[in-house]
Amino acid sequence: MRRWKPWIWTAIVLSGALFVWVWYFAPHAPVVAKPTLREQPEVRYADHRDAMAEVGIELYEGGKSCVGCHEDEARDVFRSYHYQMQNLVDDIERHPAVRYGGKVAYNDFCGVIFWQGRQPLSFIGWSALQDPPEGYGYLEGAFIGSGCSMCHGVGMGAPPEPIDREPTLAQLENIDCLECHGDPELYPSGPLAVEEGLKVPVRTPEGEVRYAISAEQDFDQLMRRIVAVPSKDQCLLCHAFSGGGPGFKRPNLEPSLLGHVTDENQDVHLARGLACIDCHAFERHDVALRSPDTWARGSAEVPECTDCHERRHTKPLVGWILNTFHPEKVACQTCHIPRYAKKTPTDTYRDWSRVVFDPELRHWSPEIEKGLNLRPEYRWWNEKTRIAYLYPEPASVEDGLLIYQEPAGEIARRKSLMKFQTEGLIFPFKVHEARVPYDALLQKPVPVRLGPVFSSGRLDEGIEAGARVTGLEFTGGYVTMVRYMAINHGVEPAENALFCFDCHGPTVRKMPWHELGYGRFPEVVISIFSLIGLVFGVAFLYWLIRS
Repeated sequence: MRRWKPWIWTAIVLSGALFVWVWYFAPHAPVVAKPTLREQPEVRYADHRDAMAEVGIELYEGGKSCVGCHEDEARDVFRSYHYQMQNLVDDIERHPAVRYGGKVAYNDFCGVIFWQGRQPLSFIGWSALQDPPEGYGYLEGAFIGSGCSMCHGVGMGAPPEPIDREPTLAQLENIDCLECHGDPELYPSGPLAVEEGLKVPVRTPEGEVRYAISAEQDFDQLMRRIVAVPSKDQCLLCHAFSGGGPGFKRPNLEPSLLGHVTDENQDVHLARGLACIDCHAFERHDVALRSPDTWARGSAEVPECTDCHERRHTKPLVGWILNTFHPEKVACQTCHIPRYAKKTPTDTYRDWSRVVFDPELRHWSPEIEKGLNLRPEYRWWNEKTRIAYLYPEPASVEDGLLIYQEPAGEIARRKSLMKFQTEGLIFPFKVHEARVPYDALLQKPVPVRLGPVFSSGRLDEGIEAGARVTGLEFTGGYVTMVRYMAINHGVEPAENALFCFDCHGPTVRKMPWHELGYGRFPEVVISIFSLIGLVFGVAFLYWLIRS
């Protein structure tokens, strides 16, 4: 019998190895969750022209135009987080349940909207650029903003009254219904409506600033194209510009997602036709969230990935490993969102001790560091509680750091030679830091009134105004606030997910094993198995060649 030459055996072995790799290990085509995915989100209009004509309304003036027929809905909105900017928060470690949110908080982007939820600090106003630097004189006097109310509060500029009171008619009329139910092409939400002159800040006879809807509005078209279910773009026109600029705040929520999304690598869900509320369910106009870095906590049920993706990993060997060992330790987002800030740079650090002129924003701003196409930080989160600083309580500062929000979860602890005890799952996060003024005596951050800073770069004046309103004292000290922001948007196609050796490789390691509590164990184990496989492979090839 004729013996085959060694090169033939080598070719057979290599072909078999390639087959095993493709069948068991290679990234595979995505499994479509549901056959109902569509090319673009469906937009359903509720024509209100006849209803408005019946009651003699000829201009849209906010909730004043709607509450006559929709009083129950207006009352629901009044109690919602979107209007109140606070709700019951009961997941803070070592802290009783408390009514809290953006209306009360000192956040790491722009500071304080209201002092103790009552005294407006930067909620609404009218700011124009003053003293632009050389080369930008043509911007002198240009309108730059009307305060946090451009996004926060979904209203006409009046501060929301406490939720435990019966809402007055004035409060119900203060709700801007089209902030969510408007067609973004006719009535965009957020800063764009103000910048385009559709929603105009005006001063009342009492000297207060409120919004008025421009009389130049196309009332007939506005009423014809009221959106029954808020559209993706109407949500993004606020949320993709939160933090003061495009893509600054929320990881993977950026302006490039507006309109028809065609790039699945940016967000596979939006590219396949899902809209925001397909995941973010509303109940009586209140949205459900449970992220460890947001204050909103509605009554609606928060969906899980597996509610849609019943069939998960299908490769015989790798699928078995993932389905057996990962569900109790790794969140879906960790592998399926390998990066963030994909097309728009995101704010990673802002320094409120330094002011610069930002040509893109066209106004003065704290110094901001941005990053593009970033790799997440990975932390344990028990999906139940978090660590958070509740302003204006005295802050706990260590090494100059003040933790604003951080996921709670114990690191992995060894139980036996090959087994670790864990709590929760490993999630991906964007880490944001901000250097903010600080009252060292009372141990509280000092808010900054934004108007003087944004209009003319007068940082000292902004800090002094914030200290005066709050009764705090600024003596020149600063602390760095730190927030861990969960990355839940920007899921990519399955073939882009992190592969085994992206985290467990002997040389390339994207997972911070030491910080997660595993020490060198994963590196040692994978190195041993890789070395054993290499030795056997070389020995087998050597035997083939020698024979």
